[in-house]
Amino acid sequence: MTKNSKATLGALLGYSIFGFSFLFSKTALDFASPFFLLGVRFLLAFLALNVVLLFGKAKISLKGKPLGSLLLLGFIQPVCYFIFETYGINSTSAAFSGVMIGMVPVVGLIFGILFLKEKCNLLQGACTVFSVFGVYLTTSGGFGNVSAKGFLLLFGAVVSAALFTILSRKTAEHFSAFERTYIMFLLGSAVFIPMAILEHGSDLSLMLKPFFEPLFWVSVLYLAVVSSVCAFLLINSALNHIPAGRALIFSNFTTVISVLAGIFIMGDSFSAVQLLGIGIITLSVFGVSYQKEKK
Repeated sequence: MTKNSKATLGALLGYSIFGFSFLFSKTALDFASPFFLLGVRFLLAFLALNVVLLFGKAKISLKGKPLGSLLLLGFIQPVCYFIFETYGINSTSAAFSGVMIGMVPVVGLIFGILFLKEKCNLLQGACTVFSVFGVYLTTSGGFGNVSAKGFLLLFGAVVSAALFTILSRKTAEHFSAFERTYIMFLLGSAVFIPMAILEHGSDLSLMLKPFFEPLFWVSVLYLAVVSSVCAFLLINSALNHIPAGRALIFSNFTTVISVLAGIFIMGDSFSAVQLLGIGIITLSVFGVSYQKEKK
């Protein structure tokens, strides 16, 4: 298997892991506030990476490298992305949120062309745009009430996700996937822990209650170790070898996995329209991948 094939598989697996994160986040949010969950998630993820360092399975060497670009990467993802996404989802419908996040590959493709001079043929562009229609169908269409505030917040999340992919690929020239992921989680912890404290005000006893719930621990460990450490390492590693636009098309697989998890695990309803949407996303993903491999 070539490096490009391994990178493609890594990106697909990473974004598929994100699909289950909605299920575990929903469970964890029954016990904790959004920013408390984010703070614990990225603190545990950061500690997990330090355990990897402690056992000598990875190393970090930042001396003499352009740290500004790396810090910007960590500020964009996870800090900006999760702030925009958290408030955006609260300000609009789940269906509209799904379609907006489904726009990430399109924006990422445009950014890749503008900032990284990546190439895009006609079929690749068509498949990327068509995948957004697949997300629309998978989230069952109807948007309900959509506020300007909700739109702008979710658009901020879309731009943040696209910029993260561009910056990760750009900083790969100087920093390893582990180094990029390490700084991302360091900044995530440094921002979301204080925000969680401010969120709870003077009643810090409320912050301790979730730790007595076994389901919270199961959920937050998945989010920290699997959906943060494993998924982001896979995606950052993939971006060492494949263009940003190609990697981002796999992000719409997150929608597919989240819908299927809701159906088979949570017992959510399912329709033929959603099945069509999943088919469109899958064909779009393979259409982009096939074109690049063929070229």
